[in-house]
Amino acid sequence: MSTGLINTLEEVGALLDIGIALSAEKDHDRLLDRIVTEARRITSADAGTLYLCESEKLVFKIIHNEIMKVFLGGNGEPVNLPPVPLRQENVSAFTALKRKVVNISDVYQAEGFDFSGPKRYDQMTGYRTTSMLVVPLENHESDVIGVLQLINAKDSEGKVIPFAPYLEKVVTSLASQAAISMTNRQLLEDIEQLFNSFVEVMATAIDAQTPYNANHTRRVAQLAGALARAVDATNEGPWAKEYFDEQRLNHLVMSAWLHDIGKITTPLSVMNKATRLGDRQEMVLLRLESIASALRRDYLEAKLAAREKGSLVEAERVEAEWAEAWADWQRIRDLIINADNPSGRITPEIVRELEALMERTYLDAAGNRHTWLTAAEVEALSVVRGTLTEEERRQMEGHVEVTERLLSKVPFPPKMADVPRWAAMHHEHLDGKGYPQRMSGDDIPIEARILSIVDVYDALTAADRPYKKAMPVEDALRILGFMVKDGKLDEGLYRIFCDQKVWEKID
Repeated sequence: MSTGLINTLEEVGALLDIGIALSAEKDHDRLLDRIVTEARRITSADAGTLYLCESEKLVFKIIHNEIMKVFLGGNGEPVNLPPVPLRQENVSAFTALKRKVVNISDVYQAEGFDFSGPKRYDQMTGYRTTSMLVVPLENHESDVIGVLQLINAKDSEGKVIPFAPYLEKVVTSLASQAAISMTNRQLLEDIEQLFNSFVEVMATAIDAQTPYNANHTRRVAQLAGALARAVDATNEGPWAKEYFDEQRLNHLVMSAWLHDIGKITTPLSVMNKATRLGDRQEMVLLRLESIASALRRDYLEAKLAAREKGSLVEAERVEAEWAEAWADWQRIRDLIINADNPSGRITPEIVRELEALMERTYLDAAGNRHTWLTAAEVEALSVVRGTLTEEERRQMEGHVEVTERLLSKVPFPPKMADVPRWAAMHHEHLDGKGYPQRMSGDDIPIEARILSIVDVYDALTAADRPYKKAMPVEDALRILGFMVKDGKLDEGLYRIFCDQKVWEKID
């Protein structure tokens, strides 16, 4: 087999290896850097620049210069050089506009292009730009997405030489593979960004249904991300060795965005229940006014009858009974209004007084008899903590199971398989008394533990809850501490949350 054929086969093999490597690269910035690295290696070029087409300009993304020891852009840092306008006098712009490869033996002898930029660079640095190979990056749709510029090919002894003509096809092939890899990577990123945006829109829409959750999901997502980064920063405690890389962090934040997605099926009458009576409040107050009208009617009729009899004793008795009845009505009205306020304390004595109103009746204007309060109203007013009855609380807690069912219908890619699982676990407690699955201990991963802490913290400190005022941070931390002592929340994460003041790290 001839030496030329062997070299050709080696170059083809190298191109195939490069194509595989480019396809496998997951990080966009490292992909761009690798394109320049491989192009320089296969052409023995000293320097190389990768531009991307953005807004009718070529933007510097990667710069390599072996002799000058300059390597920029490979870690995603911006290259602070002005973009190149798409005008044909510039060789890289010409390549992008005309989709043509340009191979120049010596830029100082070349005509037809403006090389004032490279010459200025040479004058400033002492570098000598000589040979140049400029290739367009075309994707599978024949769109030019960038330009690869290689400078100063070298022979085996390190002497600068022109780029061999056959390298034009080699680099063009490499550029084609690179462009497709870049486009595929961008497409995947666009799809992921679209999915992330859709998740945020859905979560925001659900929150927007009610002031109860107006900004809850966004804050939980921010707090979850901040606590994960705080875990990364800690060097002691049970989570010192835990690390959230970018992908794991993004998946945690996505699970936070999705954690309340099940509330889409929770009745607004439950979500928006700002008082114990909720939407029954107006009906009860109207009934009390109707009872007051009936008492006034009875009083006026009795007063008229006493006047017709001309009995002073009877008139005094009527006035005394009216004063007593009216004071009793006002007391009961105050009792109901105070009990309806979620900040009001419900004692066994208050419950007994409320239950007595289920037996007490009045006649409406049509002569129909009704109780002062119904059993359902007494149940609502007797709630000791918060505003929800047991049935309403079951409805609210059911949102976690709905979250799990809804997300089970979404075809999450394998790398995101844990996202729906974490989202559905944010109410599980380490003592096994959470819901819905009563998981405990090591069965609950750190991601779900993070969600549990930040979800409770935001619920306590949120200023947009209709049934309570925002709790001061110190009081919220005290309650979280009690939950830690009760074995519900993770102590290590709680310490990190407090020590690093995670709540101060979000908007």
